[in-house]
Amino acid sequence: METPKLKLLSRAMQAYTWRMQALAGNIANLDTPGYDRIAVSFEETLQEMRHQVPSLRDVTDVEPRVSVEERPPVLEEEMMELADTQMRTQFATRALHDHFGMLRMGITGRTG
Repeated sequence: METPKLKLLSRAMQAYTWRMQALAGNIANLDTPGYDRIAVSFEETLQEMRHQVPSLRDVTDVEPRVSVEERPPVLEEEMMELADTQMRTQFATRALHDHFGMLRMGITGRTG
């Protein structure tokens, strides 16, 4: 059974996976002439959904988006975004762990 929380966390992990791949490609192509930076957005769309009318928003419909920016990557920016994405991945992993821990407790009656 996929709950709204699980669906949102799954989409977040998908976004973070794509972002890590994009960042790795950006870093690998720092010196490639004509290379344009690849970006993955997720949190921005999620924030936009939060500001909509409550009856019209469904945050589980938020999908990560890949885009090509018309500028070259900058090493310092890529490294900062890499660190940020690693922290977000750890947070989402922890939330998934807690979610499945609660399911396990509900099914077995035990926490471990």
